[in-house]
Amino acid sequence: MRTLATLRFAVPFGVLVLAGLSVAAHAQTWTPQTSGTPEVLADVHFINASTGFAVGDGGLLLSTTNSGETWTSRVLNAGLDNQGIAFNPSGTVGVIITDAGPVLRTTDGGVTWTQIATGMSDGRAAIDWASDTVVWVAGRDANAAVSTDGGLTWTFRNTGSSDRTEGLAAVSAQEAWVVNRSGEIRHTTNGGVSWTTQPSGTSNDLKDIQMLDALTGYIAAGDAGVLKTTNGGTTWTNVGPGAPGNGLFFLNATTGWIVCDFGQIRFTNNGGTSWVQQPSGVTASFNRVHFPDATHGWAVGDAGTIVKFTGQTTANEGEGAPTTFALEPAYPNPFNPTTTLRFTLDASGPVRLVAFDALGREVRVLMDGTMPAGAHTVTFDAAGLPSGLYLVRLTAGAVSRTQAVTLAR
Repeated sequence: MRTLATLRFAVPFGVLVLAGLSVAAHAQTWTPQTSGTPEVLADVHFINASTGFAVGDGGLLLSTTNSGETWTSRVLNAGLDNQGIAFNPSGTVGVIITDAGPVLRTTDGGVTWTQIATGMSDGRAAIDWASDTVVWVAGRDANAAVSTDGGLTWTFRNTGSSDRTEGLAAVSAQEAWVVNRSGEIRHTTNGGVSWTTQPSGTSNDLKDIQMLDALTGYIAAGDAGVLKTTNGGTTWTNVGPGAPGNGLFFLNATTGWIVCDFGQIRFTNNGGTSWVQQPSGVTASFNRVHFPDATHGWAVGDAGTIVKFTGQTTANEGEGAPTTFALEPAYPNPFNPTTTLRFTLDASGPVRLVAFDALGREVRVLMDGTMPAGAHTVTFDAAGLPSGLYLVRLTAGAVSRTQAVTLAR
């Protein structure tokens, strides 16, 4: 489950209150960066706004600690192509998948990588972390594997997919989806023991999938479509932007990007109802895109292409896509030990976030300062706290709202 973590607090789960701020449009900019390689870059992942990685053909691993101003290159597996990279939500453990052989795992921020067997013989196609300890990988030939100890040991599964797997999304050790190049969506709710087919409405290539939670998700389709579900995949609706998509990333249920061939990037701020094209500054085809927070993102593609996003997550001036002010329910809720809250601010301003226990006592000031407009994600880590009800109040100006969540150990 690809997520972003702009704020992380070791506090109880929370409740949220937001102000009705004025609607404003803010420019978004994609800027090409120098990768130093002509190789195809298959995937990108940033732990935070400064530290990130990209992987590609020939065992290539690129890394940066200065937001991509400079990239350091090394080869991990000569003769193999690295297909994907992802770190767990806390950024402590990373896994690289290749077109053959075991996965590679790091626990020291990418300094060293160790080969780990998964029980799969085919090349890896996709990877997704469901939590800090649960990670799934999918192979091209209908195979998958799940780990519940952060990638140390793996359980082999067969998805029954009828064609080459292209994408994978997971929300728990039990529930995951895979998509393939024949338009097939396969879904499991029992850890991969059995899989069912969900209707996609297309027989064309499905290249990438992201599930924001167990209900809401998006799929990048090669026939100029984006498929969307709000009921866990029981139904999928085409909300496509009119360009074949290779990769996508959504900050929340409404705000996301899809990257395409020929340097095209499309953006929506209303869940796919409308899309705008954003200039990327390149003509090479993109493969994947990732955002570590609401105001920074990177896309990678052919010929060593890397572009960086800076700006707010509202529509470009004059482009017509509406801005959004929204607060989404905490997920999961109940939870143990972390839960995630997503909200969107229409304008920047002072925001105060305070946690209370069930008796209404202020237990911690989580944040007291100015936040930019756009989408934000807050991860509440309840480690060390007792089970029960907590409230977190988010106040912006004179308006506040509160949401309750339950820690259940």
